[in-house]
Amino acid sequence: MNKLAKLFNEKVLSIAIIALIIAQPIIDMDYLIYGFLDQFGLPRFSTIVRFLIIPGLIVWTFFLKDKNKKKTLLVGGLYGVVLAVYFYFHCQNAITAYSIMGFTTNFEFSIYQELVYILTLILPFGLTYCIYHMKITEKMIKMITYVTSSIIALPIFFGDLFVFGISTYEGYTMASFISWFTGGYEIYHPRVLASKFFFSEGNTIGILMFMLLPLLYYFFSKAINKKEKIVVGILIAIHSLSMQILATRVATYGAVLIPIAFLILYIFSSLILKNEKFKTSVLIFTICMAALFGAILNFTPAVVNQSIDAINDVALSENGAADKGREELDSDKAKALIPGTKEFDDFYIYMFEDYGIRAKYASSIPKQYYLDWYNYKYDPKYWVDVLFLPLEQRVGGRTIQTNFMNYKLSTLNSSQRFWGAGYSTFMNGSILLEQDFKQQWLTLGPLGSFLTTIPWVIAVLGGAILVIIKWKKLFKLDIFVYAMSLVAALATAYTSGHTLDQFITTTFMALLLAILLNKIVEAYKKGE
Repeated sequence: MNKLAKLFNEKVLSIAIIALIIAQPIIDMDYLIYGFLDQFGLPRFSTIVRFLIIPGLIVWTFFLKDKNKKKTLLVGGLYGVVLAVYFYFHCQNAITAYSIMGFTTNFEFSIYQELVYILTLILPFGLTYCIYHMKITEKMIKMITYVTSSIIALPIFFGDLFVFGISTYEGYTMASFISWFTGGYEIYHPRVLASKFFFSEGNTIGILMFMLLPLLYYFFSKAINKKEKIVVGILIAIHSLSMQILATRVATYGAVLIPIAFLILYIFSSLILKNEKFKTSVLIFTICMAALFGAILNFTPAVVNQSIDAINDVALSENGAADKGREELDSDKAKALIPGTKEFDDFYIYMFEDYGIRAKYASSIPKQYYLDWYNYKYDPKYWVDVLFLPLEQRVGGRTIQTNFMNYKLSTLNSSQRFWGAGYSTFMNGSILLEQDFKQQWLTLGPLGSFLTTIPWVIAVLGGAILVIIKWKKLFKLDIFVYAMSLVAALATAYTSGHTLDQFITTTFMALLLAILLNKIVEAYKKGE
């Protein structure tokens, strides 16, 4: 028994939690061997870690560290009961909604996938609980930041430099970042000059890098000797360049915006609040980094790709096929067609093929949407309606995702929309809105969204109010930086998606939130 007690002590718990936070990007790379595991019916290692080990850490923390077990059981039990009741009615509703909305066969509702998704959204709250009770030190945070950044940025940098690894968007990386400045875009599309190494989700990795960068600048400002400053400065430079190599918009622009935002906070804290000793070296270094990556910006794959898209959009808007197509849609022949008849479907199939495909008016819509995921022959009128929307409403995947989900959900009544139409239904069909908060609101319903994603917003807003009340004690650079990193994550969750439902990002968000909660509680206890 004594041996067991020694094994499950506070130090081992802390090591396990820190290892879990740091290892997330590596754990997620087990997708590379999923095919091998699946043929033997074995689960992915990430599945074991996230749905067995994380709950185990929560229970471990409860028995070892929680001094208010009754209160925790009461709040946790109440939350669990409400969530269970919601989940039952949600699944029943989603099954009914599936039969109403009308889909191709690739769309399918799954109770198991729905449960996994709900757990993915709520388990980070449990991780916040674990980390909060650890009383994590700044030394630990620094180590986590340095190691996590190195695990991500160095492979992306060297993988791109020596041209091995997967493109963030399609296929493999074809040339290094040096080619950005030496005519690489004359040979290759910018999408194949981006690289995510072998990480699973480029967008998610980019958001984690976005969260890490403010902390790197903060620890650079706190470096106590020249050697540490040089090492951290080099890491910041590689990390920032890797963000632009990754070529997601969040990461590409973040490499420029984060140093500017940090500099504003640093000046405010050191020169106005007088909480920090102002260091000229921090000012010069931060300005140099912002200037350097700002100068590179127009050469990055993300910005060049945007320029190409903009040129294509202009050409598309000048396509004369649009006016002719609208004339056919407004003709007496079209108005006389009866929905549901073969003549009706044939007419709209012809319209889409003639104006959308042959006249290339559908070139603003990614092909897989109307060829693979929701074939235009199954619902031709929908795709013709999309075809003749204003250009800005049908350019890119996210606008099509929004349009499609609104179209399907419009067939449901208010009660059915309240309980949620089902995440797994849209996910299996591959047309799912990549915009956190809004996506959960549409697929899980208002109640499901409130239970799974709104707690992040409540925590941030509540924390902000508490910080403002105790501003004399809490207006400090570390608080500002941790808050900036967490708020940046929530902002990118709304604009880019793939944040709140990915453990790579939510595990680090749980760390930031727990740190902030600890500092706020500590300040209020000292004020008593």
